[in-house]
Amino acid sequence: MEQVSETIKKKTGEFLENIKESFGENLRSVILYGLAARGEEAKHPYINFMVIVDDNTPSELARCVSFTKKWRKELITTPLFLDTGYIQKSLDTFPLEFLDMLSAYHVVHGDDVLEDLDFKMADVRNQCERELKGKLLHLRAEYLNLRSDKKGLMDLVNRSLNTFRLVFAGALFLKNIEIPKDTGTLLIDITETYELDASLFKKLRAMAKGEIKVDETEADKLFDLYVEELDKLSHAIDEMTDIQDVRF
Repeated sequence: MEQVSETIKKKTGEFLENIKESFGENLRSVILYGLAARGEEAKHPYINFMVIVDDNTPSELARCVSFTKKWRKELITTPLFLDTGYIQKSLDTFPLEFLDMLSAYHVVHGDDVLEDLDFKMADVRNQCERELKGKLLHLRAEYLNLRSDKKGLMDLVNRSLNTFRLVFAGALFLKNIEIPKDTGTLLIDITETYELDASLFKKLRAMAKGEIKVDETEADKLFDLYVEELDKLSHAIDEMTDIQDVRF
């Protein structure tokens, strides 16, 4: 866990003790993933854990309820509780989530359940297409409520870049390109691979982080260009019709 801060390491250790106390022999694995595992900073530095148990029935998971309030205060999101067979059975439905986890994760306890996963290219392409088209619809709808609201628009861009990370990871996978850990490199790779406007994405990320400022008119213009580039990516993935039966 070299890239993980000492603060995250401390919280991870405390979380693991809580989980062990709650589940005992039912516990199989604990994995740190997401922002904290990548060692990235954020306005809201949430910490994500995946917990693998033999029995994930609601009554069994309730064993940890006494710790949930404490976790929220520590910015630990509600853990992703899965049983031992869930991941293998879900790779055809949620490949993007697991692909993104693979780019940066740490086994805190037990088995490495993300090792040697096998993804179908067609499943990745299909989820990329669904996610892109769905998120673009929501992006346009939210924009109507935020037009000329520079602060709200920049917050929307920041949130959308985070949610599109899954799609960008999948899009790189479809080109047999290794998915980078940090978001900055991911944006560079996706713009180069799909010939998108790299300077635009760099500027949008800097704006979202508060590193540069623009007025309302320029913010609106940049948002239009942002959606245009995402549409371009959507069309590129939509045209990938020759990979239906290819395994990576």
